[in-house]
Amino acid sequence: MKGRKVRLFLRLTSDVNERLRFMMRHRGDLSRYVDTALTSTDLGTVELEAVIPGRSAPALTAVISGRANARVRSAAKQRGCTVTTLANSALRKWLEGENA
Repeated sequence: MKGRKVRLFLRLTSDVNERLRFMMRHRGDLSRYVDTALTSTDLGTVELEAVIPGRSAPALTAVISGRANARVRSAAKQRGCTVTTLANSALRKWLEGENA
């Protein structure tokens, strides 16, 4: 899986969506941000954010590394949560560090 790119479809909380898109307008590639958040955040301990996404929730498809995909899927399975919940939590944590 290393070196391979994977498409990851996510529904985002409004806050995470707005902050990511703001960064993208000012600094670039949304997929790179998602990949960085998923590979640099401790997915085993990050506080899980309650996510109640529905079809009306903001959504995106990010092209991420095979490493990021494997990490988020494995951690979500170990923690008994969805990939969406864990990815939103990791993105929120990463965004707090980027914009603190």
